Amino acid sequence: MVTESTIILPPNPDAGSQDAQYKLTVMVPKRRYLSYLRERWWVVVVFVALSVGTVLTYETVRSESYASSAQLYLSGESQVTVPNMFTEDSMNYFGTQVELLKSFRLQNAVFEALGVRLKPDAKSPVDVDVFQPLKTSILVVKASGSDLDLTQRFLQGLIQEYLSYKKDTRRSSSEDLLLSVNEQVAKKDKELQTEQDKWADFAKSNNVAVLEEEAKSAGLYLAQLNLDLAKLRLDCTLLEQGLSPATTASLTNVAASTLSGTNGIIGALGSNSFLTGSDAVLKSVRVELAVRRAERDELLKERGEIAVRRLSDEVAHLEKTVSFLEEQNLTQKRVELQENQKRIAAIESTIPSWEMKVLSLNDRLSQSQRYKNNIQREQGYYDHLLTTLQNVDLGKNIQQERLSVLQTATSARPVKRYLAIRIILAVLAGLFMSLGLVFGWYLLDDRFVSVRDIQDQFGEKILGLVPQIRIPRSKPERAVLQANDGRLAYAESYRHLRSALLLSSLGERRPQTLLFTGVAPAEGKTTVAVNLARLLARSGLRVALVDADVHGGGIKRLLAAQDQAGVLDYLRGEVEAKAILHRADDVAGLTFVPAGSHTDHAEGLFLRPRLAELMTELRVDQDFVILDGGPILASDDVALLVPHADAVVMVMRPFYTRSRLVRQALDMLYQRQARQVTIILNRARKDDLDGHYARNGLPQPSNNGAPVKA
Repeated sequence: MVTESTIILPPNPDAGSQDAQYKLTVMVPKRRYLSYLRERWWVVVVFVALSVGTVLTYETVRSESYASSAQLYLSGESQVTVPNMFTEDSMNYFGTQVELLKSFRLQNAVFEALGVRLKPDAKSPVDVDVFQPLKTSILVVKASGSDLDLTQRFLQGLIQEYLSYKKDTRRSSSEDLLLSVNEQVAKKDKELQTEQDKWADFAKSNNVAVLEEEAKSAGLYLAQLNLDLAKLRLDCTLLEQGLSPATTASLTNVAASTLSGTNGIIGALGSNSFLTGSDAVLKSVRVELAVRRAERDELLKERGEIAVRRLSDEVAHLEKTVSFLEEQNLTQKRVELQENQKRIAAIESTIPSWEMKVLSLNDRLSQSQRYKNNIQREQGYYDHLLTTLQNVDLGKNIQQERLSVLQTATSARPVKRYLAIRIILAVLAGLFMSLGLVFGWYLLDDRFVSVRDIQDQFGEKILGLVPQIRIPRSKPERAVLQANDGRLAYAESYRHLRSALLLSSLGERRPQTLLFTGVAPAEGKTTVAVNLARLLARSGLRVALVDADVHGGGIKRLLAAQDQAGVLDYLRGEVEAKAILHRADDVAGLTFVPAGSHTDHAEGLFLRPRLAELMTELRVDQDFVILDGGPILASDDVALLVPHADAVVMVMRPFYTRSRLVRQALDMLYQRQARQVTIILNRARKDDLDGHYARNGLPQPSNNGAPVKA
């Protein structure tokens, strides 16, 4: 995931153009592993050498080993079985034989027979290995030891001891098996007799057929009682809700008389069937009453009260009939409800006794079935054991396996060491471990390896690459580029820097003041600044080289300069600007401004207005002003110089500069109003220089130079 943030610089009144925008891209380093591995090649060499040396040392120190082998053939069935009783699959069987041949008991017996006494916890002088070739019934026994004669005799004795042990074991196992089967038959016979006696005692007091019929009848009667109880409870529920079980005959007669008119209704009232009460009859009368009322109201509107008198009498009579029927129906429902409740109480009191009776019968039937099942199970076991005892043939069936020696112990021969294969494996192991170590180192290390790492992580322009050269630590001045320098690739790299500075687009106009800095000491910023200033001066430009690293003194060591008045003296007001400008003797057009003398009154000198005055005066008289500052994270004086520089040049060094520190340095530079930041990769590796500075037969830089502290 890539995180981007843009910092817009505030306007700088001292700058002649608009400030640029800075886009800082923060992401996981994408350094090339192969480049990292090339720099850590010695790790691979060390691990491979250690692995091969360990193998060679072991092969040299260890004594000669001799090996003898024999083969056993286990004929017969693939499974060792006793009919109807025991089985052992072939995989487990052969595994058992392997462990038996390797057991301490057999090996110790062989050593005693050979006259070799082993101390407790002592290592055996002969190692035994047993394996089974795939899908065969053959066991290969291999013995190896440092004594040629003992190894062969031990293997011969082990085979004989194994065969004797198997023979004795089979004999004792056959006798034990016969005794075990007889004991099991006797035990099962007693258990079968016990179960039969239990069944006989139960049958004396219980007739199973009668119990089954009684259980069936009782179950049916109990089911009928539960059904009747459910019906009565439903009737009670309907009566409580105001419904009555319909009487088909009553409904039919009353409905017919209702349809015949008023006289039919009166006749129905006098009948016994009507007096039984019915919701249907009551509803019919109510319907007839509603009809007569409607007719009466209609005649009343048309003819008057005299014409409808007879009809009014019928309505009154019907109203009395409805009232009578409602009372009669309610009484009938109450009677029926009481009768149903009595029946429910009687059935509920009867059901528990029948349930107990059914449960008792079922328990007795279950007990009889258990007795039968026990007798059948014990009878089956007893018959099985009798059959097994009758079929056992101790001379044939139990001793099925037939062991034979397919190949006796061979003469002991020296064991092949396969030295070439072991060396190859050691080399592969060393490569694997070293590559894993370098890869882990690569993941944990955030230092730059190549220019690709810088491009992947930061958006600043790369001004150029400076190759690595070989310089003695005691003579750092040899890093200074001379007029006719024979290090062609080294000189060509600075020419590329010069052309990049003069012709590349670094903002809207060519920068005049350059501030060289880094994130840590020994990155080579002073060397790059000095060589670039000297090359620009040789090109006919006026260049001022200012030693702004007041605590480092790198320019003084490179140029072998004397102590002179410089920047600090000018900022304290002790000298004028002309007094600190010193012309270089060997390069025309180059003016050197030393750091000056240190005193106790050096705090805050770069904050004084005289610094701006000095920079203005230098820019007026010079084409380029190159400031050699200290590391940005180590010196606050460099941060105070940033606003006075048109461009800041950060010098980085592969396998030295850390990306985390570079991010901190870039944040600090842009917070200090840096207009433009570019990068120079010093001591670049061969991977980054492929195709650079190699035209016209120019030699490539050496890759094993000592670091130059600047």
